[in-house]
Amino acid sequence: MMNKESIKEFLKPDLRKCIVFLVFTFICFAGYTQSWVFSGKDIGSPKPPLFDLLAPFPFWIVWVFLLLPLILLSNLFIAILGYNADFIMRGPFWLFEIINLIYFYLLSCSIIFVWNKFKFKTKK
Repeated sequence: MMNKESIKEFLKPDLRKCIVFLVFTFICFAGYTQSWVFSGKDIGSPKPPLFDLLAPFPFWIVWVFLLLPLILLSNLFIAILGYNADFIMRGPFWLFEIINLIYFYLLSCSIIFVWNKFKFKTKK
């Protein structure tokens, strides 16, 4: 069982966690920008800033794969509690963004934790 110090150390921001988090945040922004093709284009909303610059890169598909655990959790809520109980994917946009930020920070903490745990020790 984890104690409070272990949890604090896991969640404590450092440079590497912040860099990974910023990369995930950029992927999220770029993926959302590219999703304009699927929804905003049809209703006539203006093209998002940087859309043409980001268009050649596969940010949307990477974002979708990164969101897969949240999508599965969302579908679990729907299966258990019904369609109206899903607040992750079908809730207000601001709540979706907050959940994304929390999820990406926890993911970055997990990546750095695994990196620290299993990195190769070099002999000096």
